[in-house]
Amino acid sequence: MFKSGQIEYFRSSFAEQFEADGDGYLYRKFRKGAPVRVTARERNDFVATFERRYKSAYLTMVIGLFILMVAMVTIAFAAGYDLEKYVVYSVLTCWSSLFLFAHYRIWNAPARALGRRPKLGGERSRAEMRNIMIAEESYLKFVGLLVLFLMLLLNLATQSEPLGYFDMALMTLYIVMIPITAWLILRKWRFDRRNRAS
Repeated sequence: MFKSGQIEYFRSSFAEQFEADGDGYLYRKFRKGAPVRVTARERNDFVATFERRYKSAYLTMVIGLFILMVAMVTIAFAAGYDLEKYVVYSVLTCWSSLFLFAHYRIWNAPARALGRRPKLGGERSRAEMRNIMIAEESYLKFVGLLVLFLMLLLNLATQSEPLGYFDMALMTLYIVMIPITAWLILRKWRFDRRNRAS
């Protein structure tokens, strides 16, 4: 059976929306929404359906992207033109947007199916969600992202060729993400220190 780290990661993240509660589960959309009670069988069915549909969408995305790239290279070679960056980026953006739409539909299947079921409480606050997310993230992940953005920025900054519009946009993104990632590391450190003190 086809396995992928990304598929397993999203399957695990999807399953985390179902929190154990007695002999059943409470479903919270994006882990934030108002809780809805489901049975263990319903939860298992939702997770299995998500894994099957997401796997199909992921494979379609990968295969389709490969076909698109081969087609673009073949057409450019046959016509005697170089592939412009904006053409490649535009194709990638459009194809990725279709995959994200499919991802959103698959992810929200339980919310649609349970839309008429009574809620057992209110949504979690932004502060509650922030604490949950910070507690679960690791320093290794944040530091890895920080190093990645620094390396990508350095790679762009040291290019000998003039930077195009897309390169400038990427450079701006990296410059913005570096302090944000550093701030997240500091925030997690403060969160952990506060929890140790309490």
